[in-house]
Amino acid sequence: MAANDLIIKTFYSAIFLKVFRILWILLLPYFTLNCYPPSWVRELPKTPQTSVDAELQGSYEKRLPPYSPYTSVSYRENHSENLKFDKTTRSFRKHYEREIEEKGLIHKFRVVGKGKYKSKGNWVLLQTEKIESEESVWKNGKQISRTGVNTVASSHKLLYHYDASSDSLIPMLYETGYREKSFGVVDGTKTPYAEDELFRLSRRNYTLKEYQGHAYFKSK
Repeated sequence: MAANDLIIKTFYSAIFLKVFRILWILLLPYFTLNCYPPSWVRELPKTPQTSVDAELQGSYEKRLPPYSPYTSVSYRENHSENLKFDKTTRSFRKHYEREIEEKGLIHKFRVVGKGKYKSKGNWVLLQTEKIESEESVWKNGKQISRTGVNTVASSHKLLYHYDASSDSLIPMLYETGYREKSFGVVDGTKTPYAEDELFRLSRRNYTLKEYQGHAYFKSK
């Protein structure tokens, strides 16, 4: 009986392994295609590009409307975000600021990222090395509290696309103040780094968004 049991267990184990391999082969493409975000939004293309490598200099800013609700008379919220590039050092500085005024108090939030950028054709990879953040509260024009500057090392990477005709930059994923969300230009692309009509349409749609603005435009 023991020998028969061993044969039966071996038989079913072999069947299980075969079924597992078949399911893995069938489901692997599904997991690969549905991995979000795709890994290519964190790296530059490895193949040669037809456009010259983008060299960025000066400031680019998002055109952001205020968050303030029209029905409120006691709440006001504004936010701003810009990127400043130095092509000599291939460095950038990302500045995000949010200000909330409610019941006579003004809460200010500031996030600053610093790092290096690389480019290949129209593709620009921002590699953040350090992030600084701080919060403060103001009343009647005077600061009444402050957290102090918190500085942390960072390995954040995100791919952007540069368009010379509009002198604008847009990330492949929506990101503000180093908080990413699971949507962006990448949703409209089927082939990584393909600057085809589908990509152009997706880029145009996300460039025109006002609420949760994606694109940065040259300011000076």
